Amino acid sequence: MSGEDEATPEAIWLLALDASTPRCVIALGRVDAHGPGLPELVVEDDEDDGANQASSRLLPRVERALASASIDAGHLAAIACGRGPGTFTGTRVAVASAKGLAYGVGRPVVPVSTLAAVAASAGIEGDVLAILDARRDEVYGARLWCEGMTGPGPARIEARGDERVAPLAVLLEDLPATTRVVGSGVEPYRDLLASAGRADAAVALVGPTAAGLWAAATAAWARGEAVHPAALDAVYLRASYAEMGINAPKRRFVKSPFV
Repeated sequence: MSGEDEATPEAIWLLALDASTPRCVIALGRVDAHGPGLPELVVEDDEDDGANQASSRLLPRVERALASASIDAGHLAAIACGRGPGTFTGTRVAVASAKGLAYGVGRPVVPVSTLAAVAASAGIEGDVLAILDARRDEVYGARLWCEGMTGPGPARIEARGDERVAPLAVLLEDLPATTRVVGSGVEPYRDLLASAGRADAAVALVGPTAAGLWAAATAAWARGEAVHPAALDAVYLRASYAEMGINAPKRRFVKSPFV
């Protein structure tokens, strides 16, 4: 029996992907056609790659996920995509892949904050500060409210303010004592978190898990955030090294007379 036959008439397929961190993840499952309802995660694919090359294998892994569920891309109702912030290359790959899939099957996309997916990956109820190491002594960060992380229904994951890139000390200012800190920014700043009395409750994560991405994607789907593929944009929060001219050649380019 195919995956389509097994689904109820009200259930539709949702594919979610994120490559904004070294943990490139894919989640595939069923959601209610009308928004809220019981989401069912069918396929989880988590892949860590310290060399940040996991995003280069994204589309073959999508194909394997679809095959595991005995469906093809035409069965998808929407494609959810982690739109950053995170690594510039990985985010671009994910956004381009999601757009290509969505245009190919004529379906909408669901933009998902990578920070929301990270917050959901910790499985924590309540106030969460999700942080990703942004280098240059800064982190990408966002406060989110997470609810229903262990229940049978869709999770509620809502932003409590804007996403920012800033020194972690700035993000910790006036943060309630009950707020848990999670993400890849935890380990590099363990001493700072300890001095702020938050290290013991902090959760270090390389990036979102497939289950965390699924929770954030289905929460966004339930809020009705599906859009036309053209509306999906990567979120970087700051300019790249190239845009800032940091990697500009130190010497004037001179064309070789031999070529």
